[in-house]
Amino acid sequence: MKPLLPLLLLVSVQAYGQSGEELFQKGRFAEAATEFERSPDPLKPAVTLNLLGMSYHLLGRLPEAESAYGRAIKADPSMAAPRNNLGALFFSQRKFSDADREFRRAADRDVENAVLTENLRRSRYARDNVRDAREVADQLTTGRLLLEPADTARGHFIAVVSLMPVVRSEEAAAHTKRADIFVARKMYEDAVVEYKRALAIDRYDSAVANRLGIAYHNLHKYRDSEQQYREALRLRPNQVDTMNNLAVIDYIRGDFEAALSRYKSVLKLKPDAVTALRNMGACLFAMERWEEGIAAYQQALTLKPDLFDPQPSGAGSAVQMSQKNSAFMNFYLAKIFALRGDQDLATSYLLKAVEFGFDDLKMLRSEEAFKQLPDERLQRVFKAIEERKSGNG
Repeated sequence: MKPLLPLLLLVSVQAYGQSGEELFQKGRFAEAATEFERSPDPLKPAVTLNLLGMSYHLLGRLPEAESAYGRAIKADPSMAAPRNNLGALFFSQRKFSDADREFRRAADRDVENAVLTENLRRSRYARDNVRDAREVADQLTTGRLLLEPADTARGHFIAVVSLMPVVRSEEAAAHTKRADIFVARKMYEDAVVEYKRALAIDRYDSAVANRLGIAYHNLHKYRDSEQQYREALRLRPNQVDTMNNLAVIDYIRGDFEAALSRYKSVLKLKPDAVTALRNMGACLFAMERWEEGIAAYQQALTLKPDLFDPQPSGAGSAVQMSQKNSAFMNFYLAKIFALRGDQDLATSYLLKAVEFGFDDLKMLRSEEAFKQLPDERLQRVFKAIEERKSGNG
């Protein structure tokens, strides 16, 4: 019977956790906390302890919430949610510097969570503008906890309210919206003006700092661009799009090793970061590390089959290959598509390679990937090479 006891305890912990989470999702926080507490504490997983803390937090029982968050962090130090929620608890107590510290620690463990990103922005404003933030907090009708109302699909991250005056927030948002419209129209000078106006009102918005960097980037003002990317990363550590954009700056300057190191850092944080995979492939091609570049491109294409189709403007910057590598770049891109069985794109990139000066028939014939292409397609490429060599291409 004794060997069964640990198994029975584990099953009971899972049952209490499941029923407690169901009650939590329904907004029945007191009942949820009671259910979570029924299982032995040493057996509670970090997720359960975090939800227990959230239950107490939303009930206004802050000492118990702080204790539960601390136990969750101890149970799983790599978990971002309890650190975020501990930060939200400090925010509830108007300890804005402590809140900012915990949100930053959470950001080291989660690169994308939108709630956490916004919490960082809001705590930093409150930390730097304590008097104004407390005045706004005193006027709020949402209660002393200073939390956003939880929606019906409650996640594991608590969101704090903005303590910036509404008029200022709306003014900054209006400038950002106009800037985004200018970017879509490729009116980058005008976009820069509007993004700068937005940041003059709200200098804590990492997304706007990154977008300003992209606008400068499109104007080839790379020093200004880099400055904004670094500011965006200071505001929101480990933001993968911004890290990617800094790598592009390294690439443009010809520092391929630095760019490659940054791309690897991005992929360590987010292995499915398509833009970073694509850009790393281009960087490896520029370094003439062709097979490694092919592997990176193939990974990116697996995640996003339309990778080489025209894309709308986004947060990431795309690497532009230098002219000296264009012939081989297109040759190896053709190899990628041949390996994927896309005969149209493989042929298209081979012909582009010829346009940029590729004329090595021996290399073309020895490449196993191209032996799968129909003979008539290869003959088109051979003919294009012969015409180029004869001076008729």
